[in-house]
Amino acid sequence: MSGLREAKKAATRDALARAAAHLALTDGPEALTVATIAASAGVSTRTFHNYFASREEALVEFMRSRINHLIGQLNELPPELGAQDALEHLVISHLLKGDSELDSFSALYHIGEILETLGPPPCALDANIMLDSLRDFFRNKQPGLQDFEIDVSIHLQAAAIASALKWYYRAPEPRDPKDAMALVQRACALLKPEPEP
Repeated sequence: MSGLREAKKAATRDALARAAAHLALTDGPEALTVATIAASAGVSTRTFHNYFASREEALVEFMRSRINHLIGQLNELPPELGAQDALEHLVISHLLKGDSELDSFSALYHIGEILETLGPPPCALDANIMLDSLRDFFRNKQPGLQDFEIDVSIHLQAAAIASALKWYYRAPEPRDPKDAMALVQRACALLKPEPEP
């Protein structure tokens, strides 16, 4: 019985986080309130507060859940791909799927931007928790690297990909996902060592 209760609680938490993300993306951060999130998920505001202290916390939960899901997908890629190539491959494959679904890489990127406009969330320390699985992925792929080098590598690649996405999303509609792919590839290429002459 307790397993069923835990599954129901996890489903409610997920529904609230997804409702927050959906509302933020479709109606903008100014329309994002605890009341609208709760109503969209079909629960009361009291139920919302049983799971989250704020709307920002619900958005961070959405980000954490999506990042963990994406890391799961990283682990399914061919083992011969290095950590940086695997991350680049994953970003590109999501971009080529299109921007329409809540689970797309585009949605994750835009939720990150929205969180920045809302200010630092009260659970900002969760950023490190979100990176733990990605650190483990890099550590398994590059066992010779120390934690410092792994963190620098992750942040450099994240910055390169974020820069490429900013260029892509600044372009007028309709945008071609192949342009995003080319920009991500160009950005990631800057982080790769020059071949020996």
